[in-house]
Amino acid sequence: MEISDLKRELSLRAQGVAEHLLPNGRKESSEWRVGSTDGEKGASLGVHLTGAKAGVWSDFATGKGGDLLDLWREVKGVSLTEAMNQAADFLGIESPTLHRPVQKSYTVPEKPKCRKPAERVRDYLCEERNVSPEVIDSYRIGEDGNKIIFPFIRVDGSLAMVKTRDSSAGAKPMPTAAGCEKILFGWQSIREDAREVVITEGEIDALSVASLKFPALSVPFGGGAGNKQDWIENEYDNLDRFEKIYLCTDMDAPGEEAAQAIAERLGRHRCYRVSLPRKDANECLVEGMTHDEFAALLKAAKTYDPEGLKLPSAFADQVVSLFYPEGKRIGYSTPYSKLDGKLMFRHGEVSIWSGDSGAGKSQILSDCAVHWVSQDARICLSSLEMAPAMTLKRMVKQVVCADRPPEDATRQALAWLDRGLILYELTGKASAQSLLKIFDYARAKYGCDVFIIDSLMRLGLLTDDYNSQEAVMFELVNWSIAKNVHVHLVAHSRKGDQQRGAPETSDIKGAMEVGANAFNILTVWRNRKLEETLKAGGEEAEAVKDKPPVILNVAKQRNGDYEGKVGLWFDQQTYQYRCAGDERWGRVYLENRLTA
Repeated sequence: MEISDLKRELSLRAQGVAEHLLPNGRKESSEWRVGSTDGEKGASLGVHLTGAKAGVWSDFATGKGGDLLDLWREVKGVSLTEAMNQAADFLGIESPTLHRPVQKSYTVPEKPKCRKPAERVRDYLCEERNVSPEVIDSYRIGEDGNKIIFPFIRVDGSLAMVKTRDSSAGAKPMPTAAGCEKILFGWQSIREDAREVVITEGEIDALSVASLKFPALSVPFGGGAGNKQDWIENEYDNLDRFEKIYLCTDMDAPGEEAAQAIAERLGRHRCYRVSLPRKDANECLVEGMTHDEFAALLKAAKTYDPEGLKLPSAFADQVVSLFYPEGKRIGYSTPYSKLDGKLMFRHGEVSIWSGDSGAGKSQILSDCAVHWVSQDARICLSSLEMAPAMTLKRMVKQVVCADRPPEDATRQALAWLDRGLILYELTGKASAQSLLKIFDYARAKYGCDVFIIDSLMRLGLLTDDYNSQEAVMFELVNWSIAKNVHVHLVAHSRKGDQQRGAPETSDIKGAMEVGANAFNILTVWRNRKLEETLKAGGEEAEAVKDKPPVILNVAKQRNGDYEGKVGLWFDQQTYQYRCAGDERWGRVYLENRLTA
């Protein structure tokens, strides 16, 4: 088990762990108190038992502290690896048993005949490569004439491999024997309690990072993927104790390939790619990089998170704009005052407009589209059920606010619509794929950010082909998010009692996934019985004159707080809708409109 997982499991059982390690202690409020890590009675050492700090401990007499694994090491007097194994046993966690071929035997290299660097090798490493003498000693580097000896020593202290290189520019380290076990270089220099480590692409790079006062290991055979990184199999368990692994391979294609291959196997969540200002760590050291500068590079290192995973702070501007949208376009509203501040059509969403045939859903959508043009939207409209000229006739009435505007007013209205509307001239059927190609073009060339499809069943889908309907809906959602636009899709309701009231999400005709994957669902219900009563006039009409004949139901709004119904009145002359509180009729979009 990786150390981060083990820490979490221990913290969940903090009191049980504290009692196990320090049985002479006592619970005081939310802490376990004892004299010291030796376990005598007292109160100098406290272990947090609950909350975000569960498992954190501090000995106020000595200044020591840490997490429960640190406490386990101190109390038991064992290494970090041993503490992890004992803690796993305590928690009842077993390592997985995998069936694999018997491990082949490795060649044991001869112990190199060398001495501590004193002449040419020391001068080369210290003077030309800026490696500190202390690091040369801690890594147990040897010298054999002009050759540098790099010992690859296992965690248990035994020798696994030896590489040598000539102390001259351009020389590369070479193994002294074939068939040796592939392990990381540098374990002999790593403190047993280290929780973070830097992995480099070469031995001298590891010495360079260590000279900057950071623990460092090196891969045995350089950059690249494939069998270059076979060492992972031999070192996987030894690396469990590191919470963060910084990948400081070279700033070239093989170095990046190696870093990605290592992160993929050791865990993207704990592997951080270091971006260097020079080709490798040694070049940085030679150029004069300091400890603090390298620390800043480690702090800026990024994980290989799957695309799309981000920290909350990455969305700060977007979240603030949702609270304080003034001056920032986060979407488009409706022209109905009852919905002001309650319903917004945001970018990256798909809205479904549904209702019975003839209920007025397309007319209300047209009424809204005119309003969106006034809000500086750029709309691409594909009305597959109505010819463009008929669509525009309705919209001109809504723009001019007149039943039969004169020719000049009509032309003026169409010119006004030009600023924010483009129509796809196709009546009939079109596949979703072909339509999205047109939309791609409209998005790229004209900057369209609102797209209207009327309707779903004109996309070449059979009424009972639910799988295809689901696939098309997924495609529209993915496209709207990728392009940061809003798509409005008209979808008919299932046939039912027309007096049932405003349809709900379950009434949308077709696959249930159509409604389930929409961000917003708006349904329209036309009370035809009430319309007949109002048309007939008389006392009956007078009694219900304030009752709206049309109900717009905001049945779903995933990214908003409001869902509910709004009553609307429809004006046959202007094709505009209004709600209670709006002016009777007459939303005027042209300042100098001409009227009949």
